[in-house]
Amino acid sequence: MFAHVDINNCYVSCERLFRPEFEGRVVVVLSNNDGCVIARSNEAKAIGIKMADAEFMVRERLEESNAVIFSSNYALYADMSARLMNNLARYTPTLMVYSIDEAFMAMGGLIEMGLDRYTAMISHNVMRDTGLPITIGVGPTMALAKLANKAAKKKKRGYLVLDDTKKIDEVMVDFPIEDVWGIGHAYYHKLTEFGITTAQQFRELRPDFVRQHMTIQGWRLHQELWGIPCNVVRDVAERSKGIESSQSFNTYQTELEKVEEAVAMHASTVALKLRQQKSMALNLTIYLRTNKHNVKHDQYYPSITVKVPFAANSTHELTRVCVQALRAIWQPGYNYLKTGVRATGIIPAGEVQYNMFVGHENSRQQNLSELMDSLNDRYGRGTLRLAAEGFDKTWKMKQDYLSKQYTTNWREIVVTK
Repeated sequence: MFAHVDINNCYVSCERLFRPEFEGRVVVVLSNNDGCVIARSNEAKAIGIKMADAEFMVRERLEESNAVIFSSNYALYADMSARLMNNLARYTPTLMVYSIDEAFMAMGGLIEMGLDRYTAMISHNVMRDTGLPITIGVGPTMALAKLANKAAKKKKRGYLVLDDTKKIDEVMVDFPIEDVWGIGHAYYHKLTEFGITTAQQFRELRPDFVRQHMTIQGWRLHQELWGIPCNVVRDVAERSKGIESSQSFNTYQTELEKVEEAVAMHASTVALKLRQQKSMALNLTIYLRTNKHNVKHDQYYPSITVKVPFAANSTHELTRVCVQALRAIWQPGYNYLKTGVRATGIIPAGEVQYNMFVGHENSRQQNLSELMDSLNDRYGRGTLRLAAEGFDKTWKMKQDYLSKQYTTNWREIVVTK
């Protein structure tokens, strides 16, 4: 058996945890530069606020409903996510962190009190120990666990266990096909052409038909909905998807020096994430974006992918490569709104092969990066950084509604009276 756990309205729940007076009110969290809605309370959903709505388009509606607005506080959300995952690890021998607010748990062979009681206990204890409301779906495969989670939300229940055929069939009958894990935009339209609108109808298709029209991924999903596991919960998430750091500027940028500072900051963030998961990157992609919504400005969307001479995760090496790559695609005369760095070709740090000419320099850079990590862990992120990141970050993103970093900054810790 597998369990899928996620935080209800994750970013909103994190904010409400430290501001409980906002329970029952319309609450939204905005994306970088306070541009779009990326998290909504149930009250916000009830008044028609949709995911990815531009803030300026729903501003009047938010004001009329006396809504509470927050800028994205990723430091807070990441810390609360880590607390949740550490808590969940107490209840399973194998935990796979799927995203900042989701995880899969292996549940087989460890429940003596019964799945329903065990799941209810996890839900209660997590709320008690972290303050975060969660929903848990349990099923014989990861796809069915994910389906059970969504079904529990629709029924406004804290958990749902699908541990026999009858329960699975009851949920499948009217479960929308577009809500099934793994059914993306393309698969959804293809299935609706065949008249498939529910999970049960999809499950009734012949396996060879699914294999023909939906490749091996669709076939695996079909098997999972029949209770045949095709996915495996791993102790660590897959490294091959890539790591990215990006953000929009608060104003248009036209100077290369300022954009270099932003690229250096993103390269540093990517390097840190690589070291945290004990990985190294073989390729780096650097890109620039103008504002596609401003038709008065000339448009330019350059990007370049470069191969790192040897797989690396040191801040110095990645920053050097990224800044050089930026200069190769830079064109003056444009109003740039966004830049970012993406690392791909990610491999475990222990599998890198060097030659006799790079060992000393790589070891030195690695030691410097580890020293930076140690100091920043102790005194706060950004305490020690490369000069290439700049000091007066005039390009820093807009965050007019940013809450405090209650759990990661001693100066902003909660004060009780």
